Amino acid sequence: MLLTRQAQIAVAILVACARQDGRFVQTHEAAAGSGATKEHAAKVAHLLRNSGFVTSARGRFGGIKLARPAGSISLGAVLRHMQPNLTPSPRNRSRELTTLDTVVESGWLSFVALMDRFTIADLVAGRSPQRAACSDCRLLSPRTLSPDAVSSLQ
Repeated sequence: MLLTRQAQIAVAILVACARQDGRFVQTHEAAAGSGATKEHAAKVAHLLRNSGFVTSARGRFGGIKLARPAGSISLGAVLRHMQPNLTPSPRNRSRELTTLDTVVESGWLSFVALMDRFTIADLVAGRSPQRAACSDCRLLSPRTLSPDAVSSLQ
């Protein structure tokens, strides 16, 4: 699954803001880790502010900061706002859905549901993907599974 550059920058900005622990950070500093230009970072920060993820203040000590705790901002919510084509459009299509359409739509919905399990706080803390366990536990590396779980997969 590919994320747009804009979605990647948005997550990087939110993580940088979370690391500042409630203090304002300048937009270009928040996006520095993502390699974004100052202009692109400003555009993404504007979208994040309009979506309610960050607040902003002008002036010498201004910048952006998280609008709510990092633990309450799910990656799925960020992706739905920053990459709206990630979720399927309503079913008022002019053509009949094919089996492939249904499978792809189901995959996208599963991906977004998985992203809803993780928050910006998880990324800041560098937590392992133990909450990624889904219907196919083989998606996790054996290092994140208990020995009993590994033996049950073999």
